[in-house]
Amino acid sequence: MKQRLKAIAAGASMLAMASGVQAAELSFAGGWPPNSAPTAKIEDYAKAVEEYSNGEVTMRVFPLSLLSFAEINAGLRDGIADVAGNLLAYFPAEFPTLNMLAEFSELVELEEFSGELSSLAFTGAIMEYVMNDCPACMDEMAAQNQVYLGASSTTSYVLQCAVPLNSAADLEGKRIRAAGAYWARWAESVGAVPVSMSINETLEGLSQGVVDCTMSNTADFVNFGFIDVVKYVYVGAPGAQFNVPFTMNKDTWNSLSDDAKSAMLRAHAKLAADIAWVYVEEGRAGRERAPGLGIEYGAAPADMIEMNLAFIDEDKEAIAAIYKERFGIEKGSDAATALTEGLAKWTELTKDVSSAEELAEIYWNEIFSKVDVSSYGS
Repeated sequence: MKQRLKAIAAGASMLAMASGVQAAELSFAGGWPPNSAPTAKIEDYAKAVEEYSNGEVTMRVFPLSLLSFAEINAGLRDGIADVAGNLLAYFPAEFPTLNMLAEFSELVELEEFSGELSSLAFTGAIMEYVMNDCPACMDEMAAQNQVYLGASSTTSYVLQCAVPLNSAADLEGKRIRAAGAYWARWAESVGAVPVSMSINETLEGLSQGVVDCTMSNTADFVNFGFIDVVKYVYVGAPGAQFNVPFTMNKDTWNSLSDDAKSAMLRAHAKLAADIAWVYVEEGRAGRERAPGLGIEYGAAPADMIEMNLAFIDEDKEAIAAIYKERFGIEKGSDAATALTEGLAKWTELTKDVSSAEELAEIYWNEIFSKVDVSSYGS
């Protein structure tokens, strides 16, 4: 039997060599639960990789079984997985520039950019900037033995609570799960206690009373089961969005042919669009389900929203200074200007989008199709 298997393997190898193509089977470490909407979109992405590469690249998805979100960066760096959604906010020292850029997502709460589809615009703006105009971003990726393949932004963050908040004053002393530096600053500014906790631990934290609320996006209300334990959802604070880069082990990327790399980027245009769009859809679905479960879901108290906008107005000017002081980043102000201009462009490009397929074409035409795969990531 062993001899027969060896003969079959040898024959397959000779066929691959004769055709000039060596198939690569990659692994995707998914941090989302197996039955969540993002995991379904990653499964679609794996199929797209195989289709666009004509079988030269295949991919197996491991949802929440190979690496957790907290383990993904080291796992990608060390080759335990080939591709993943890497939550860079968990790794501030390794990715200071990329985290700074992600914090500018608070700009989507400003009147000229706000709206249900603002995440589609921020996704486009940050991908275009990182892939074309951010050498420091590329350096941070390379230092972790990774390649940036795009990103997707969640819907805006809201307060999801086990206790009621009737006014801004009720935030005083509340323990609130914070997903990153922006949300930690926000919590401190309103007198709350920010709690650093991974998304995979937050459901238990809420159910056991470790935290009173989580600052999370409207889709994670469903995707991570918060809908089962929270009683109140307050929209309009704290705002901002979590940007999730999709990154790849650099050695694996450089082992691929240029055609395979192009196929990967084509599939990532689809993945970026699919994830951004499904977050919009899941956010809508959660809001529709909430009343039937006895959950109060609506606008945050007026004084809280007013306080939130005042915080953003001050914080957007402070981000560059914060990252200069902590990490020595000198071009924060330039990045803020570029992203603001990019948001204006991408708000116009995405304002009438009605499907993930339409959005994927925009991302491909405007960004991914223009990447020189022969030099990118090398």
